[in-house]
Amino acid sequence: MDVVTQFPAIRYERTRHFQAMFEGAAVGIAICQLNGQILEANPALSKMLGYSSPELEGARVGEFHPGEGAEIGPDLDDSNFLSEHSSSDHLSPEHRFLDELMRGERESVETEKRYRRKDGSEFWGHLTMSLGRGGGHQAAFLIAMLADATERKQVEEHLREAEKMEVIGRLAGGIAHDFNNLLTGILLYCDLLSAALENPHLENIGLERSLLCQHVEEVRMAGEQGAALTQQLLAIARKQAAEPHPILINEIVASTENLLRRLIGEQVELVSELDSDAGLVLADAAQLRQILMNLVLNARDAMPQGGTIRLSTRVVELPGEVEPARQRRAVSLKVQDNGCGMDARTRRRLFEPFFTTKNPGKGTGLGLATVQRIVSEANGKIEVESEPGRGTCIEVFLPGIDASPDRSVPPSGTLVDAAVHESRGKTILLADDHATTRRSMQHILRDAGYRILPASGGKQALKVFAERSGGVDLLIANCTMPGMNGQELAEALLRQQPGLKVLLISGYQQALVRTSAGVLKFMRKPFSGKTLLERVVETMESP
Repeated sequence: MDVVTQFPAIRYERTRHFQAMFEGAAVGIAICQLNGQILEANPALSKMLGYSSPELEGARVGEFHPGEGAEIGPDLDDSNFLSEHSSSDHLSPEHRFLDELMRGERESVETEKRYRRKDGSEFWGHLTMSLGRGGGHQAAFLIAMLADATERKQVEEHLREAEKMEVIGRLAGGIAHDFNNLLTGILLYCDLLSAALENPHLENIGLERSLLCQHVEEVRMAGEQGAALTQQLLAIARKQAAEPHPILINEIVASTENLLRRLIGEQVELVSELDSDAGLVLADAAQLRQILMNLVLNARDAMPQGGTIRLSTRVVELPGEVEPARQRRAVSLKVQDNGCGMDARTRRRLFEPFFTTKNPGKGTGLGLATVQRIVSEANGKIEVESEPGRGTCIEVFLPGIDASPDRSVPPSGTLVDAAVHESRGKTILLADDHATTRRSMQHILRDAGYRILPASGGKQALKVFAERSGGVDLLIANCTMPGMNGQELAEALLRQQPGLKVLLISGYQQALVRTSAGVLKFMRKPFSGKTLLERVVETMESP
């Protein structure tokens, strides 16, 4: 016989203490039935959610998550997963964890989600659920503890942005160096072209047309390289949801190499060994670049005196248990250095948020935590091999897919080829506040046979439109003009001429432009003359 059974007063005292702890706890606590229905809620939970205790009793845990567009928490239902004989193969990760909790295979379940208060306001909450057992150690009830995690999530978000700014700061010097080289080449080749074209004896000095074409091509290549640099920088700095597409991982590595070399400096050698059979993965290109940069920067920091970083890709089987078996094919991305390495204690904490071995002020401790989050969301895995003094190898495994790669490179052809179309002769209202962009587009479109009405802004475009009695066939407008932006201009003209075709352009990372008239065509700067003409034809032909 235990002490509590022998002395009822002790049992009463313990019950009173537990009740006091329940009511006085700073975190929200709810005692729930096994189907998630709340039996009793403490004052902290009532205050957090804005409901009185009687209002909470009888409610379900999942009722306090926002609806459309939000992450929905586990809606515990006897018929859904609490059958001891049900298979967990078809369950979501959260339901599977809860199922494991019921089976005694897990001590608790933790998750972070947004919660909605009674007044409609929302907050981030950290929910921990554990199992209460009755006589015979049978599952009797659920214990749910909810803590307000809003402030911590905000701090994490600020630190993530700080990490991005740190990477962008490191890039700034290298990008400035690359841009200065590109701009120097552009200016010098323009001087060569001008000198050749202004020479009155051009035909007599034997200057071949092919040489002029080579100069023009050098200018084009320099411009394309500059455009690629800005797109990579925007991809790192952007703050938006991931957009997975079928991507050739070798192309991501190859297109990021020059940027990585700027980051690591001249003391560190970067060697890439890309397997030509490494195929497609379903991922966000910007996130893949972020993985690469984080891993390469960590490898560089492990070699303060210099060394070698090896990037490699290969086709492998996804490690661990994967169902179904056909999904075992994976593509490996490996980053290996010959730096200082790590001991077992450091390896165990490697992916913890805010854990860093760097000196204060030298890192946020979020780089590898971010890598792990991205890889986990892509259903991939990470393996780490490292020993003190022997360097580190981090290998990322991403599930391979069979699909066509998402390519943004326009098909081959000449500007003349793109200009041959039945839409020639139609009228285009062209509004852009940047004079150089507007004039160059005007020349390209006019040479292709279109009638162009140029305007330096939205308000001038309205005036030009009003003065033209026959209307226009297409509006091309910059999204970010002062006074009246392109989207406002489009809406104003569509009210006057329903059915007007609209093509909006911008140097920002917009992917979709909506107005009251629906979705409009969009094209991101910079673009070539051929791409411009192809997009004009596409917009003209769209329903």
